[in-house]
Amino acid sequence: MSVLPACANCNTALQGPYCSNCGQKAADLHRPIWWILGEFMDAVFSFDSRTFRTLWLLFGEPGEFTRRYNSGHRASLLPPFRLFVIATFLFFLTLQATGLALVAFNTKIISTKGLPPEAIKALQQEASATVTTDNDKTFTSVHLDFFVPMASGAARRGLTAEQKARLEKNEADMDKENAAEEAADQSGWYKTLRAYGHRVVQGFEKAMEDPLRLNGPLNVWLPRIMLVLVPVFALLLAAVHWWPRVYYVEHLIFALHIHTVMFFALTIVALAVALFGDTGFLGLAVWPILLVYFWMAMKRVYARGWLLTSLKTIAVWLIYSVILTASLSLALLQALTEL
Repeated sequence: MSVLPACANCNTALQGPYCSNCGQKAADLHRPIWWILGEFMDAVFSFDSRTFRTLWLLFGEPGEFTRRYNSGHRASLLPPFRLFVIATFLFFLTLQATGLALVAFNTKIISTKGLPPEAIKALQQEASATVTTDNDKTFTSVHLDFFVPMASGAARRGLTAEQKARLEKNEADMDKENAAEEAADQSGWYKTLRAYGHRVVQGFEKAMEDPLRLNGPLNVWLPRIMLVLVPVFALLLAAVHWWPRVYYVEHLIFALHIHTVMFFALTIVALAVALFGDTGFLGLAVWPILLVYFWMAMKRVYARGWLLTSLKTIAVWLIYSVILTASLSLALLQALTEL
């Protein structure tokens, strides 16, 4: 890029790559289109030596990226939020490009014939996870599968007509029972909640037929939820590292890095499914690997003893797992209402 003799904005004589008067970069933009595209990619992704250095520190030395960034070594590293956005973008782009359904409902019909009474009773107690036929001779167990290969619009075995009728009958019976008990001052919010439940059931039936439809609303809600959960994760880190004092922004940087690694890891799992048709070992190992990574990173970033680091790692991981599960469940329910 050629440097201009004077600032094109205020005409001040230039002494370097930036104008000392208005701060504009002294660059001649009369360049071919491919040069402009290259500059754009560099500005967005900063794909230079910083990228390789950052990725090496992020994956090769858990916690070192955070430690260096918080200590002031920032010019040679990618900004944490930009890296988080890139990891999130690559994850959802991978789902879109490979035709994977992020979440799919899998039904399994279980016959009660030959089952002992204890097993049948256990099935009956799983009312929130099963849809039974009218004669109660079979149960339809509903489970969640993740990263399911699907062609767009491909048909899947959904609920049978009898199971759909049973769902509708159960809803109607529940509405009658609750309507008789609800107080007059509860009618407004209760009707809203009941209508929300109806939309969830309708969305569930649509998702059974085409799981890819769920990707649309999930692609909207999951990034929003993660933007909230990252500060929550930082608050948990602050709660277990209250002494010696560490500023919240440093916990936030660490939280961004941990979630960045998580999205990169999930992207690898999604690619494995797209290439091999199954997660295989990765499906079982990804979360234990992330836990070990988090444990090692905690030790390097906060420089506490191994025993204290282990206790704090387990505490944060368990509490955050509950929060994450609840948040993702709410996102799934909201996504179902939008189908």
